[in-house]
Amino acid sequence: MPASAAPRLPVDSISSTGLLQTLLATAVVAVAVLRPLYEDSEATIRDFAWVYLNPAGQQQLQQLECPTASLLTLFPTAKTDGLFATCCQAFTTGEAQRHQTYYQADGLASYFVLAAQRCENALVINFTQSNERSPAAEEALGERQARAEDAEAAASRQRQELTALFQQAPASIAHLSGPTHVFTLVNPGYQQLVGDRPLLGLPLASAFPEFVGPSIALLDQVYQTGEPYYGHEVPADYDRTNSGRAERAYVNFIYQATRDAAGTVTGVLLFAYDVTEQVVARQQVQTLNEELAASNEELRANNDEYLKSNASLGQAQQELRQLNHDLEGLVQARTQQVTQYSARLTRLLAEAPAAICMVDGPELVFELVNPGYQQLFPDRELLGKSVFDALPEIVGGPVEDMLRGVYQTGTTFEGREVLMQFARPGDGQLVDRYFNFIYQARYDEAGEIDGLVVFAFEVSEQVQSRQHTQRLHDEMQATNTQLRRTNADLDTFVYTASHDLKAPIANIEGLLDVLLEYLPTQEQEPMVPRLVGMMQAAIARFQQTVGHLTDVSHLQQVPDQPQEDIDLSSLIEGVRLDLVPLVESTQAHLLVEVAECPRLRFATKTLRSIVYNLLSNAIKYRAPQRAPVVQVRSRCSAAHFVLEVQDNGLGLSEEQQAKLFTLFKRLHTHVEGSGVGLYMIKRLIENAGGTITVHSQLEVGSTFIVTLPRT
Repeated sequence: MPASAAPRLPVDSISSTGLLQTLLATAVVAVAVLRPLYEDSEATIRDFAWVYLNPAGQQQLQQLECPTASLLTLFPTAKTDGLFATCCQAFTTGEAQRHQTYYQADGLASYFVLAAQRCENALVINFTQSNERSPAAEEALGERQARAEDAEAAASRQRQELTALFQQAPASIAHLSGPTHVFTLVNPGYQQLVGDRPLLGLPLASAFPEFVGPSIALLDQVYQTGEPYYGHEVPADYDRTNSGRAERAYVNFIYQATRDAAGTVTGVLLFAYDVTEQVVARQQVQTLNEELAASNEELRANNDEYLKSNASLGQAQQELRQLNHDLEGLVQARTQQVTQYSARLTRLLAEAPAAICMVDGPELVFELVNPGYQQLFPDRELLGKSVFDALPEIVGGPVEDMLRGVYQTGTTFEGREVLMQFARPGDGQLVDRYFNFIYQARYDEAGEIDGLVVFAFEVSEQVQSRQHTQRLHDEMQATNTQLRRTNADLDTFVYTASHDLKAPIANIEGLLDVLLEYLPTQEQEPMVPRLVGMMQAAIARFQQTVGHLTDVSHLQQVPDQPQEDIDLSSLIEGVRLDLVPLVESTQAHLLVEVAECPRLRFATKTLRSIVYNLLSNAIKYRAPQRAPVVQVRSRCSAAHFVLEVQDNGLGLSEEQQAKLFTLFKRLHTHVEGSGVGLYMIKRLIENAGGTITVHSQLEVGSTFIVTLPRT
């Protein structure tokens, strides 16, 4: 046979398929067949799927004949040690590739030497493993691993210290992980919001069903964009006792995205302060006097991102020397991570919106002072000095006792609106300042107290604002008492005057009737009947005015009428029947639309007076050039009943509208009236806790809107 000819098997000796299966089954070398998995663009290989693994490979890798997980899923270090790149190169170029690596994970710890070659649309890999290493290499590897363990222990201690700080912080802090916002960290301040309700390990939507909606949307926004969200005095309803009864509170908060080492958002950090007392105090000021504005310096939390990142240990290398080099790099990475944790902790304290300091030893020497604390005493040097040297004003007072008591007992002390006097910068004059603060013991590794942590907030403006509010409230109470006395005196005067004037008017009318018998006849003196008629008309007007004054005084003296369930349509129909002569003489059209709110509870007599006055006025003050059209509508809300009466009459100017409800004020003299009707129904409506308003335009018409409380 020529040397260039390929060896052949006799055609009838064995089949190629049988030979291949026998070789794969009996080979001592591991053989794997993989197929590529592509990105969406089908231009980049993202992973490989297993097609076949021969028995030798199954034994070495401890896998089945066709593993269901992908190459990178089973061996995630394949990217970092270059194996994945070797496979991609072999498949894309079609050229055979060789690779060596050391793998230590999942119970495997061996060198692997492999060769990869593309075959049609698959990648064929054969590999062997070796456990041979020199004693010197073993010793170096052990040293590197020991250093890695030391670095891991240092990183763990730093994480524990950082976690302890968050647990002791006086603010509400929590960390939510993943797109479903699962609670992974909750400090006591945050847990107090919901009492003993479990939070850790639960998604926010399950742990806080009362917050589903805008809060979830904001968290989704921060998680998706990485941009922080600042909430200022946001109302929130907390079920603190888990009894189904929520309590309204107001909070300042920050939603801050947290990222992994690659910069990918992994969760959201929540940092919140309860500012309910400040908000309620300001709202009370606004209620007492709209011209007063409560200025509260709100606490703005500015919290840096809190990253949880852990670099992978044990990168497999092509050779033992490369493995040692990688372990050295891992030690350096761990050391850098510890430094980063310390830097983040320092930055968090520096940027926290509260005044924070740490004092050391029994003399309580300032060891750490953040900018917020330094701003409380801008003219003083604090670091390195004892609290009692830097702040001599507290020596011998209750604050010194509080500090020493916490250091001696370890019992946390919380002060609310504590009054302290400090020298004012410049002139040194003592001024009153109010503080909320927490004194908390700090412990060393042996569990002994070695210092204190102080969290402080100056609330001087809020306290002084509340005190000012109380003074205003007292002044208003005194003013209201005086006004009630004055109103009572005026009502008594009106009632007495109207009552005492009736008898003199009746006497004048009687004397005039007697005088008529002695006056000359019209033939004798033509002016006599005219003068007598003028005098009688004047007496009638005087009697009408006195009667109206009596009605006005009765508004305050008559007790509240009983409320009844009123059918509005029936009441309006009764008023229409009383106005039939006026309706027919003016050819008026009355349109009633009260189906939206057909019934209400109210005093029947009062409501009938209101409807009668508004309907009669709408017809009497009609435009001469058109027939009057009057529309009556009603509508309801949860708290109010609204009645609207709209006409197409004369209308009112803005000047007339301002005088519309004035007692004895008549805006149109061509129609009979006294100027009392609208004044009286306005008083009736206001006495019932309602309001009446008007919208009008000259030559177009008017709409009267009556709003009454629903009971």
